[in-house]
This record gives sequence, structure tokens and C-alpha cells, in this order.
Amino acid sequence: MSATRLAIVFAFVAGLAGAAQAAIAGALGRRVGSVQAAAFGTVIAAAILVLLAVILGRGGGIVDALHQPVWLWSIGVLGATIVLAITFAPPLIGTFATVALLIAGQLIVGVLIDAYGLLGSPRLPVTLSRAAGLVLVAAGAALTLKH
Repeated sequence: MSATRLAIVFAFVAGLAGAAQAAIAGALGRRVGSVQAAAFGTVIAAAILVLLAVILGRGGGIVDALHQPVWLWSIGVLGATIVLAITFAPPLIGTFATVALLIAGQLIVGVLIDAYGLLGSPRLPVTLSRAAGLVLVAAGAALTLKH
């Protein structure tokens, strides 16, 4: 399997996992509180990733990260924001609406990053089909909020 096909499959599987994560985080948030559940999830995920890096012999990359520009560290804050949102929102608006809005937001920022080559990404043109896809997903996300 080519790297591109593997990336497509992995991204789709991550999408499946993300929806399940939102439902689980929402359930944990209802039981222990949203902030506490988000903190728990973030700490556990970080511990697992550090352990995997060390086991796979890639622990030196963690030290290398300390020497990178501070703005690159925003990945932790952004990840924690996502975890907090998927912990807080599902009990109030449902898992489907939470995931739809999360995807719509990701697509909006993704198209801006691609179009302008932001954050070290290559510039990719915003084609008519990409713009139409963005509009359709945003409309779908808005429709999930109707009761």
C-alpha cells in the first residue's frame, strides 16, 4: 500500500476514533466534570505517547522539541482545547453535532492554511470542488443543531 493510501485510511480511522472519543469524553465529563475529564484524557494520552516514544527508541525527539520555537508548542494547547470541547459539548448538543462542528471548524482552518501556506504548510489552491465541499460540510454541521 502506498504512503498516500495509508494516510487516507489512517485519517479515516482517526475520524472514526474521534467520534467515539467524543462520545466517551462526553460520558466521562457528565460523571466527573468536563474540565477534570479533559485533563485526565490529555494527561493519559501524553503519558502513552511519551512511553511509546521511549519504547520505540525515539525519546530523543522529546528533547529536540524543547529546542524548537515556542509557537510549535501550541500543539498541546490546541489538543487540550479539542479534548475539552468534545468533553463539554456532547452532553449539551449531542455527539453528532459536536463532531460535525469540529469537522466544519477543521475544514475552515484547513482551507485557510492550504490557501495561504500558513504554519509551514505548502500552498495548495482552493479549487471549486474543495470550496463546495467546505460549504456542504458547514451546512451539514449547521443542520445538526436543529432539534
